[in-house]
Amino acid sequence: MLNHLDLNLLKIFVAVYRHQSITMAAEELGLTQPGVSGLLKRLQRQVGCQLFVRSGRGIAPTQHAQELIKQIEPALIEIRNALENLEGFSTEHPRKFIIYTSEPVMMMLLPKIEADSSLGNVRIELQPTLSNEEKLINGLNQHQADMAIEFANYANRSFFTEELFEDSICVIARKDHPRIQGSISQEQFYSEKHITLKLRREDAYLADYFTKEKLDDRNVAAECTSLVSQLSMVSSGDCIAAMTASIASIFADKLGIQVLDIPFTPYPIKYRLMVHNREMKSPSNIWLRNKIRSYFTE
Repeated sequence: MLNHLDLNLLKIFVAVYRHQSITMAAEELGLTQPGVSGLLKRLQRQVGCQLFVRSGRGIAPTQHAQELIKQIEPALIEIRNALENLEGFSTEHPRKFIIYTSEPVMMMLLPKIEADSSLGNVRIELQPTLSNEEKLINGLNQHQADMAIEFANYANRSFFTEELFEDSICVIARKDHPRIQGSISQEQFYSEKHITLKLRREDAYLADYFTKEKLDDRNVAAECTSLVSQLSMVSSGDCIAAMTASIASIFADKLGIQVLDIPFTPYPIKYRLMVHNREMKSPSNIWLRNKIRSYFTE
């Protein structure tokens, strides 16, 4: 069978298996849906067994497909990595990387990426991290992004993580605040009105998630979904807010904001690079990981 097997069809098989959708596989490969369907049927004829069956509105892999993917995908990854090693990764060739991350990291990274004159023809695009762990894992599994930058440490055997940087939480108030100057006590923290920011995936306020103590209910004046709106509202009124210290320090002088130690025991916010195991030895992904780390060690 190997003498007559078109090895290019295996790339089609892996894409269809990963997406479990001919339409999505066609989009990834830059082919038409009928074209992918035809190539998949050709592969099934060559291997002599059915690889997918209809399941609801999509398709599901058969047991034959599940056994085949275990052998095929790692082999294709090794071939790709071997070719990259021969050619060497070069910024002279056009390439786009996609990174899932949060708003604070975007605000820190984007100016560094824009100011980097060594990127050549490489583009690094930042996209919002997905709303739950399952969607994040699926996005990375399906090659929709090259890596994620996360503070949650997910235990998943298909991925590895590398420490990137540490952040912390603080309290912000406008510089001309009538009651708070230079520091804030727990009593003041609870007596003031708050502009809160809820972490979507953890369904918890930032201050509650990164402090050792269990915080009492606060007097919430407004709940934001964006750090920018939180900063703006604090700078123009007498409400206070808990937020990441790195972002607060960037905008403190521009917006006339005090950055204060939070009057509780904070946990460090540990950001990590999260990458699929298949990319561990990929020269292009190694270049990307080194590049991102360089932005936080300057």
